[in-house]
Amino acid sequence: MPPGKEKGVAMDAATRAEFQVEGHWAMARRHRIRWIQCDIYAHINHAAYFTMFEDMRIDWWLASGGRFGADAEGPVVASIEAKYLRPGHFNEDVLLTVRATSFRRSSFIHEYGLWRDGLLCSGRAVCVIVNNATGAKAPISDALRQLMLTRDQAIAEI
Repeated sequence: MPPGKEKGVAMDAATRAEFQVEGHWAMARRHRIRWIQCDIYAHINHAAYFTMFEDMRIDWWLASGGRFGADAEGPVVASIEAKYLRPGHFNEDVLLTVRATSFRRSSFIHEYGLWRDGLLCSGRAVCVIVNNATGAKAPISDALRQLMLTRDQAIAEI
């Protein structure tokens, strides 16, 4: 698979040390920063972080047994934010991480990280499960709740 196109997987100790990752993360993916993700100064453009976080959200959803389609239930981002701590640059190898930190009846909180010599940027999204056929909120399945508790170490808020 080309660099930057790997799917999110569990993180091993060597990867954690290489990128100086702190805390528990459910999934991780190596990524090489492409020029299209940068501004004219070769810094990662602020919008590119959200696209990388989206890629991790999709990997997380598919690895969690979810699917996408007009007749499927799936996550919709209700809100999202990022904290830019240090700049990332063109052609750098970084590590993207994702985890669910908590959930309620039909929503969950995702946290994201972009790492290189420690944390460069963190993100947080509120995701709501929606029935795509009707547009109505849908409850999180028992299987997904259990997976978030065990794999992600999320907290049930209800």
